[in-house]
Formats: sequence, structure tokens, C-alpha cells
Amino acid sequence: MEKVKRIKKAKGFSMFLLLAVTLAALFGTAAHAKEYDWVRPTSISAVGEKSLTMKAGEEKKLRVLMKPIYANDDFLRWKIVSGKKYVSFDDYDRNDDSIDIVAKKAGTAKVSCYINGKSSKKVTFTIKVKKSSEKKRTIAAKGSATRYEEVYDDFDLEVRKLAAVSNKYLKWTIADKKIVGFGSSRTKGPEAEFVAKKVGTTKITCTNTRTKEKIVFTVKVVKNYEDFSEDDSFWEQYDD
Repeated sequence: MEKVKRIKKAKGFSMFLLLAVTLAALFGTAAHAKEYDWVRPTSISAVGEKSLTMKAGEEKKLRVLMKPIYANDDFLRWKIVSGKKYVSFDDYDRNDDSIDIVAKKAGTAKVSCYINGKSSKKVTFTIKVKKSSEKKRTIAAKGSATRYEEVYDDFDLEVRKLAAVSNKYLKWTIADKKIVGFGSSRTKGPEAEFVAKKVGTTKITCTNTRTKEKIVFTVKVVKNYEDFSEDDSFWEQYDD
């Protein structure tokens, strides 16, 4: 009987020891992570070339490398030092080790990434924007221009736009509202909601009212998707 008590006592101590080690590891990891949250970079350097050329309408990502590598990138800050009319940010998060930038028109701009509170420690990119040889496009279809939707389904259509294009200038229209209707009262902007009402085919157009440029989607409302699953254009609507 005494032996059984010793065994139970030993098992109980082992379980307690295991629990204590586990909790210590968890709290240690959390403390370690929290400690890194407050690590400020001591230096930064450019990833790739610091001088680059872009065409108007083109998008690119600028990157920097922090030291130490486990430092918190919330301490970084991006700023367009000069040439705001030539480039713009296409990214709301300015405290990061990378930033998306859009070329607007021909000219030269400078973009810097610096350590907050230590503006002397920075990286400056020089961006030369060239006029595009192609006809300037302000909007483009996102995904396939031909869509298949089942009756009574809700769906969205979306276009990509240049950062300089205001949402208020993008207007959506439906050729046949008996086949497809708007899913909400919002008919302006890069994205709109729709509802399939009955079987048929109609055109939905997004127009930049300033440039008169149009993106036309063909929407085919069907009873059942399976009827069109062998059609290659059916699967294209899921590509982006």
C-alpha cells in the first residue's frame, strides 16, 4: 500500500514538473516575442538598385533590409521626398520594410525610407518615370471579361485603376436590367455588386467618365453551372 502511494506521489510530481516546464516555455516565448517588438533597427539598406526607371502607369515594390533582421519594421517610415506629381504610394501602410509605388507621369522623384526618430539613417530611391509609348489606360478588367452566374446569385465585378483616378469618376451601367440588377445602391467606384435575375446574357460596363474609357463585362446568367463546366471561358472567370 505504501508503495502505491509513493508511485502516485511520484506521478503527481512528474505531471506538476511537466506543467511548470510547459508554462515557463510559453511565457518565455511570449516574453521573447514581446522583447523583439521593441527592437529598433540600427541600420537599413536597399534591396536591389536605388535608381530605377518606370513607365507611366507602372507599379513596383520598393524594399529595404533592416539590421538586425529581427527588428520591428513599425519603426520604419516611407516618404516621397520630391516629385509627388510623378509618383504616388499605392499602399496605406507606410511603416513597413516594403512599399508599393505607382508611376503617374514623366519626371524624376525621390522616395526615402528612414528609421523613425533617426532621419539621418535612411535609404533614398531615385525614380525616373518615362512617358509610356502605349496609349495610356486608366482602368483594366480584373479577372475574366466573361462571367457565368446562376439565377438569383449575388456577384461582384471589379476593375483595376490608376491611383490618380478618383472613385467618383468610375460609373457602372447594365445593358439589360431584366437579366441583371444592382445588388446595392452603390453604382460608382472600382467595384460594384450585382444580382442575377433571370437566364440570359447582358453587358455590364464600367466607364471612366473623365476619359470616356470603358471596360465591358459579358455576364451570362444560367440555370446551372454544370451546363457550362466544359467551356474554357467559364473557368477563366476564376483566374486573376
